[in-house]
Amino acid sequence: MLWSGRPHRFESLQGAKARIRDSSSKEIREVSLTELRGLPSLAVEELDERLERQRKSSDEAWNAAQMREEIVRRAMIGSDPATSRIKAAAEALHVSARTIQRLMRRYRAPAQTSSLVPHEPGPRKVRRRLGLVRERLINEAIEKCYLIRPRPPMEETYREVVRRCRQRDLPAPARNSVIRRIRALDARLVARRRMGAKASEAIALSTPGTLEAMQALELVQIDHTLADVMIVDSHHRRSIGRPWLSLAIDVATRCVLGFHVGLEAPGALAVALCVEHAVLPKQNPAGADLDPQWEPFGLPQAVHVDNGPEFHGEALTRGCREYGIHLLHRPVARPRFGAHVERLIGTLMGRVHLLPGSTDAAPSRRAGYQSENEAKLTLAEFTEWLWLEIAGSYHHRVHRILGTTPAAAWAESLSAGVTPALPADPARFVIGFLPVIHRKLQRNGLHFERIRYWADVLPVIAQPREPLLIRYDPRNLSQLYVLGPQHHYHSIPYADIRRPAISLAELRHAYTMLRRQAQGAINEDQLFAMHERQTQIVTRATHATKAARRRGEPRHPRPAVESPAESSIDFSKEPMPLPSELWES
Repeated sequence: MLWSGRPHRFESLQGAKARIRDSSSKEIREVSLTELRGLPSLAVEELDERLERQRKSSDEAWNAAQMREEIVRRAMIGSDPATSRIKAAAEALHVSARTIQRLMRRYRAPAQTSSLVPHEPGPRKVRRRLGLVRERLINEAIEKCYLIRPRPPMEETYREVVRRCRQRDLPAPARNSVIRRIRALDARLVARRRMGAKASEAIALSTPGTLEAMQALELVQIDHTLADVMIVDSHHRRSIGRPWLSLAIDVATRCVLGFHVGLEAPGALAVALCVEHAVLPKQNPAGADLDPQWEPFGLPQAVHVDNGPEFHGEALTRGCREYGIHLLHRPVARPRFGAHVERLIGTLMGRVHLLPGSTDAAPSRRAGYQSENEAKLTLAEFTEWLWLEIAGSYHHRVHRILGTTPAAAWAESLSAGVTPALPADPARFVIGFLPVIHRKLQRNGLHFERIRYWADVLPVIAQPREPLLIRYDPRNLSQLYVLGPQHHYHSIPYADIRRPAISLAELRHAYTMLRRQAQGAINEDQLFAMHERQTQIVTRATHATKAARRRGEPRHPRPAVESPAESSIDFSKEPMPLPSELWES
């Protein structure tokens, strides 16, 4: 028997203690019976094979094994000479004496009925009969011609085996022999070698464990995707491409906390707008008192994101720290760690494929369908449709994992004591997640993207050449938000307040056009003049290109709401001064 992994001989039993002697040192010790183990008689693989034989054995084979066991045990134990006992057992089973000796050896290691189950006739299935040389040729061919990228077919591997055998004047193996050896390879090895590490995960990688949250707002996942639908511009109703969709899902309830749709690739602004929509209460685009209502909102305890540059930026990092949100990054190139939001994206894209202008997931399934020609929805209309799909449909469908609807799971979590928290100042909350830049205060103000900004509060905030933390909204560069010494953001407008509001994309496009014209040093007047010319061209165009139509669209629209009533003030007339504005001589 074994004690602490070493063989010992049993000497005597004293109650719950056993007296044992070490087989090598002859040392005697008393140990607990629970610490003793039997000597391993067979390898684990052989023991597993016997268990499988026991499971698969028919009643006839099992009865034969029991009869063999009774006869073999009589041959192993008895007062008669061993030769006579073996001879009697051979006569009883109608086999030779050597067969009885072989059965006795099988039964001793260890004594189990399954060891005497009759083997099926013929060679064992695990045995290979091609010989060492041809087995080596097959393995080499599999290594060189199958476990490579791009993925060649199995037939190519078999042809290589035949070619190698002919070079050595060996008979070629059967095709099925080669195919069976290929299919017996480890699936993880095959997927990794033929598809790459990342692509093989979805096929062969085991993914134990789950990402769980017990209550609402405990963990929120955010991710982006390029929506599988073409949208049109709002003027000419012609295609301008596919929009980007950002989604935030509450892991515990599977509710969608918020989303954002935009034309540009995801960046710090898309993350900020998605977080804003997730945290703040939502206003129904069709009216605040009408269904469907979008109820989930609130500051999350933790946000789980991937490793995109927009999720590692200073804007998101500082914003989450400011509001006590724990920012978590999933492992690099491991999309399965974001399974909840990835599954949500798949669900929504399945619904998007029903829209006119859908691009579908696979080009082979489009069957000549021209997505650009069939596109019908503008960016604002697609945003409103997405609102209705999430708030009116998804939240009220039974979730397969939860066993209830996300809306019901959210209500249950709130009834259990979860209270959604809101930021004290919603406007400042959004500013806290806008992109960050660092600039030094110049004597004539702040400079950003060749535009000068000034406000009388700047000299109070900082001294000249002192660095400042600045946030900006890429949709509207008419003002910057500068962090003061009291951790308060100050709005700093254009130095020339006559300048029109302009987006960062429009400004950079104007700068690119000026550089192409090679007009020397580019100043602020040239940039805004170029932007005005471009705006006029887009306005006059009746058959604009896709790029021009994209520039003419609102960059980040919200669901459509009723426009405010027109003002009754006539701004063309001179204003009448108030009495307090008149100076008396």
